[in-house]
Amino acid sequence: MKPLASRTGRISTSQTVAVDAKYKRLKAEGKDVLSLGAGEPDLDTPEAAKRAAIESIRQGRTKYSAVTGLPELREAVSAKFARENNLAYPPSDIVISSGAKHAVFNALLALVEEGDEVLIPFPCWVTYPELVRFLGGTPVPIPTTLETGFRASAAQIEAKITSRSKLLILNSPGNPTGAVYPEAELRAIAEVLVRHDLYCLSDEIYEHILYEGARHVSIASLGKEIFARTLTVNGMSKAYAMTGWRIGFTGAPPALAAAIGAIQSHGTHHPANASQFAAAAALKEDSGFPAILRAHLDTCRKIALEGLARIPGLKVFRPEGAFYLFFDVSAYLGKMHAGKPVRTSLELCDYLLDTRLLATVPGSAFGLEGYLRISFACDPDLLTRALGRLSEGLLALA
Repeated sequence: MKPLASRTGRISTSQTVAVDAKYKRLKAEGKDVLSLGAGEPDLDTPEAAKRAAIESIRQGRTKYSAVTGLPELREAVSAKFARENNLAYPPSDIVISSGAKHAVFNALLALVEEGDEVLIPFPCWVTYPELVRFLGGTPVPIPTTLETGFRASAAQIEAKITSRSKLLILNSPGNPTGAVYPEAELRAIAEVLVRHDLYCLSDEIYEHILYEGARHVSIASLGKEIFARTLTVNGMSKAYAMTGWRIGFTGAPPALAAAIGAIQSHGTHHPANASQFAAAAALKEDSGFPAILRAHLDTCRKIALEGLARIPGLKVFRPEGAFYLFFDVSAYLGKMHAGKPVRTSLELCDYLLDTRLLATVPGSAFGLEGYLRISFACDPDLLTRALGRLSEGLLALA
């Protein structure tokens, strides 16, 4: 048979998705497995969103709609950008996608060509470098550390720029670390991008999930020149507990927005209408849901930090945003289980899942070996039980 397209060899399965799939398989087998792997809030979708979706179906609003999204949802997103982010994206410059991941893919499709270099602070969400490679681009890691707050400086970014550099992917608050870029650092980064005429893909999906007084700033709001070079990606999954509804959105300058709309017209067309009506209702209703979710997650965050503090040898980054803890487990790598060494973060995750029925995610999935990521977006009692299993598993290694 003729070979598959060469691009298929450039991409691998998401390790976070693989961990979640294994967890769900074990759970379906009746095992008492606990997961700290998946990145989704445990609270239910707001009632207003559910009611709007049901009503749209009852009204028969189930036919094809606009490729770039329902007008009422694009208007709601435009108002959200103006109200919360000081961004003036008219509805015509907004594209509604099937989740923020789809929005990121659309944006990269519109920008990345064979040989382009894409700057990405590491550790990073697993999908960024995979999609860049898939499209024939070259991901250029900008390494960060726990000691630097897992943030890339403007000087680091500028040092990586070459004649082939096309854009920077910025994720704040970030996955997997929860790092948040303060305004002063964003301004310095924006100056570098403008000076070198680079685009910025700003993934702001965790913008509402902040702690200890941290403040989210959209880099595109810091001046006309950086606004003209930025694609702002966001969505409903995290702040509104709507992961399964698959609604993301992009605000972009007119030419980029038009290109993304054209790409989507031949790819997926538009997201499901019911999901779009649900998203519009959630954005329009002043229910305070993001604040309720944030308070719940802050409680869980404190439980998780206290639990990890009781485990000797861990170095834990204290996140200002998102709902993950990213921590150094190198003190446990190389130790033995059943006569065999546990050498890598992936082997450690497999060990915890096999022996303690606990799902976690290896740091290697995000480009940094020697770390684990856990999600604390879950019921506090489940979180406490899971942290107990983590402690038992680590301490059992000899």
